[in-house]
Amino acid sequence: MKKKVLFIIGTLQSGGVSKSMVNLLNAWDREKYNTSLLLCSKEGDVFSKYLPEDVNVIYSPVVENVMGGFSSAKWLFLHGYLLLSIGVLLRLILSRVSKSLSGELIAKMMPIVSNEHYDLVVDYGGQQLLYYMVNKLSATRKVSFFHNDYSKWSYYYSADKKYYPRLDNIFSISKTCTDALKKYFPNCAEKVSIMENISSPSMIQAQAEDYTDDLRVMLQEYKNDGNNIFCTVAHFCQRKGGDFAIEAAEILKKQHIKFKWLFVGKVLEQDLFNSIKEKGLVEDMIFVGIQSNPYPYMKLSDIYIQPSRFEGKSISLDEAKILCKPIVVTNFSTVGDQFENGKNGTICEMSGKAVANAVIELINNPSLQDSYRMYLGTHIVDNSSEVNKLYKYL
Repeated sequence: MKKKVLFIIGTLQSGGVSKSMVNLLNAWDREKYNTSLLLCSKEGDVFSKYLPEDVNVIYSPVVENVMGGFSSAKWLFLHGYLLLSIGVLLRLILSRVSKSLSGELIAKMMPIVSNEHYDLVVDYGGQQLLYYMVNKLSATRKVSFFHNDYSKWSYYYSADKKYYPRLDNIFSISKTCTDALKKYFPNCAEKVSIMENISSPSMIQAQAEDYTDDLRVMLQEYKNDGNNIFCTVAHFCQRKGGDFAIEAAEILKKQHIKFKWLFVGKVLEQDLFNSIKEKGLVEDMIFVGIQSNPYPYMKLSDIYIQPSRFEGKSISLDEAKILCKPIVVTNFSTVGDQFENGKNGTICEMSGKAVANAVIELINNPSLQDSYRMYLGTHIVDNSSEVNKLYKYL
């Protein structure tokens, strides 16, 4: 009989973790292993259409609403889950005091959705999903992923330190990220290892050609009007440097540089978005929303910009590299895991002024753009073999 494997993820909304999960499942040997995915929330689902058809998706609306807010508490109450409804309200209050205790409470409230015994369960989201996996699911081996630099995201430390020792392995996505985990959890250091986000060059390059005539015409009109085309794939918020982007755009406009800056993702902080209107940048900063296929926007742009404050190992940046785009990226803690300044991209300091100066340098130096494209074109890596690191637990 085939061995049974269960993956767990919170959501398949837009974002690097969701995209990475889908890429992993597409690379996974599903003929050899009976593969299931526990999807905790269908809200804003973007990537499920890219899931392989032979992956068994497990979903419970009770699980989704246990993880939600006031509207979820109402849904639980109306469907007869009075105690869970009260629990959600308590958890919303508790989250203001302790994210760890809040996460543990969510895990306790989540119902057991499968009584199967699995050969391997893989928590791909961490926090409450980790605690739920350890406490409520039966498996021979259990592993977890943490997709960021723990030193920048240690809110769940008091809970994680109780659960990480109970795992067979803890994966993160870069050396900087694994070093941080080893520092915070020295008793688990031997269990911590790297498994990179999986990016398939052939799939990305093929999807990048799948652009609509409307998009092509729009960008051609921008070009004909003398605009430089920039692209950023990320939710618009301070964590992803939305304020740096606004400051940079304001500087570029004052220096009479014509541009259209495309933002692919969700606006998470309305106050930032409002400041774009206040500064008269509405026609320059173009928000196209969440796109299940962002690659045409990336491919048709002149420069890819990632002005983030924090990243684990950005899958969007790996994809921009595969598409051989000249890249400007801020000097967040893990940037050295993906870039060498002046070799495969421009690393600048964390400010709008620095982002603007780096963009201006690239615009005025076509030979530097060409050198980035040539280097990236000869260093494209298909890392689908990263899945082998999970096979050893089966």
